[in-house]
Amino acid sequence: MQVFNKEVIQKKKEENWFMPIFYQLCTDLRTLAKKVDDMTVKEDDDEGETETTYYEQSASYIMEAFRACVSDVRNDPGTSKKVAILNMTNQLFRIYFKINKLNLLKPLIRAVENAQQSGLYDSFSMADKVSFNYFLGRKAMFDAKLALAESSLLYAFRNCPPEYVENKRRILIYLIPVKMFLGQMPKKELLHKYELDQFVQIVEAVRIGNVKKLDEALWRDEAFFIQCGIYLMLEKLRAIAFRKLFKFCSVLMENHMIHLDVFLTALRLQNVTDIDCDELECIIANLIYDGRIKGYLSHQHKKLVLSKKEAFPPLSSIYM
Repeated sequence: MQVFNKEVIQKKKEENWFMPIFYQLCTDLRTLAKKVDDMTVKEDDDEGETETTYYEQSASYIMEAFRACVSDVRNDPGTSKKVAILNMTNQLFRIYFKINKLNLLKPLIRAVENAQQSGLYDSFSMADKVSFNYFLGRKAMFDAKLALAESSLLYAFRNCPPEYVENKRRILIYLIPVKMFLGQMPKKELLHKYELDQFVQIVEAVRIGNVKKLDEALWRDEAFFIQCGIYLMLEKLRAIAFRKLFKFCSVLMENHMIHLDVFLTALRLQNVTDIDCDELECIIANLIYDGRIKGYLSHQHKKLVLSKKEAFPPLSSIYM
């Protein structure tokens, strides 16, 4: 990789015909490094420090070539090395996600944004655009930037060819939680089509505001959600389930002033017995602070006083 970077990328300044070869070289380097790591048994030294993996080292070689391409002053797709920016960004995305160093993604994203402004983005392949938006959406989800996560993952899903069913399934694994936080529940037909039945009970629990059922669904498929890296994200859906339950209670009571005992009774009917009045106040206070409920708590009277206008605003409006 270093030889190719020095002898080809940096010396052939007016040419970029060799970029497809370079893409394959990056892929092979990354794949080989991963396989070597898988076959190597690592032992910590006496000081307990962990050695840098070959996979991580491969990122430094790719990044070195990435900098050489980004520094090219030409913007003509026929000669500029910048046409490699998106492919190399995706290569580095894969590595940094694997080694959990998402903080290193910012300069890569900035380089792609600059390419979009220069008009070079149109010369990138659709496959690279889909991959980039998939990774960008995942990062935005972890950063709680749900509007960006939704638009990026939705772009990736819509532009991924229908024959790549497994890739579309991977995109949905992250798009579904984002959509749920924005108040949009996926249909069972979609979940069955892409073999994502692990989400069926979770969607149903959030839809009806059943906190107990949500906890049970998370526990049942805990291993799958942890492996996908979305377990903590799904745990936060408890807030959405609480909100839904409180909304049902407010509709039944037909009053904008609701005693906290009403909510506690509703939770007891779901067999949720580990929440007392103090914890309930904390849950409601957080929902108010996040803008998911409009109103205020009267601690003295143990009541939730809801706004008379749109007490439960659309979840999508909170993240826009």
